[in-house]
Amino acid sequence: MGLGNDYILDRLSKIEVLPTFPDVVGEVMKVIEDPMSSATDLAKSLDPSMAGEILRVANTAYYGTRNFRNITSIEHAIAIIGFENLSHIVLNMPFMSMIQSDSVFDRTRYITHSLVCAVLSRTISDSTGVANPGEVYLGGLMHDVGTVIIYRYFHDEWDRMRTLVNEKGITWTAAETEILSFDHGYLGAELLNTWNIPRSVTDGVRYHHCPEVAEENKGHAIVINLGNKFAKRIDLRDNFSSFDEFLNNYRDVVELVRDLGVDLAPSTELKFFEKAFIELRNTKGFFEGVLEEKHD
Repeated sequence: MGLGNDYILDRLSKIEVLPTFPDVVGEVMKVIEDPMSSATDLAKSLDPSMAGEILRVANTAYYGTRNFRNITSIEHAIAIIGFENLSHIVLNMPFMSMIQSDSVFDRTRYITHSLVCAVLSRTISDSTGVANPGEVYLGGLMHDVGTVIIYRYFHDEWDRMRTLVNEKGITWTAAETEILSFDHGYLGAELLNTWNIPRSVTDGVRYHHCPEVAEENKGHAIVINLGNKFAKRIDLRDNFSSFDEFLNNYRDVVELVRDLGVDLAPSTELKFFEKAFIELRNTKGFFEGVLEEKHD
């Protein structure tokens, strides 16, 4: 039997995040998406917890600062990290505080999959002209937050879902629907709605497993769905040193893109893979530095 909507909303209202997060995140995202904004503009929007995390990341080995100098200015830290990586840090901070890796939930895998989905969703949007690249980046980044919420705040239901998956061999999403009457996309979107995240972003999150039922922003849902499928095939432990090897391994992804109803011309197809390759190589570098520093 599924859970009632009032029960779900009541449970969501009790979720503890950084005290200022729901208020701050909207302002941070506006600044990040504004091409005329500066590091100084962004610094004004951050609370102390966010500022501290950004300084920590800026001082990791990946950004070339360790053993050379210590970054103590938030403006300097933001300039070093860049707005894109900064959005990943800001949007995932409260969820990272909710989970620790254990035998059930792989925290590192969740973090890396989220960003890979985001950058690939944006690459698909850029290459096909479907949806807004910035909005699908944010939606891709947040598409699985509902899974974190279920794991952290719906303990009994999580255990029952694990039993269903193990005994019946059904997918995790199907188990969510059977136990909760909704999946993690719906739950994540409901939470983001309480934080006034734009509908174009939350619809992509809500329908990323079922884009065909989206009544609005269907393009966003389709792109994130494809970005998610592509991301599930990516292992950041690969070296991404050979574009030819990358192209050979993932050439069939074009068939997924054609599900959008868009046939990529050969030249556009090549640019799509070149951009995806560069994005994934940069993402690998970002995580190697940051996650390595976490375990030093």
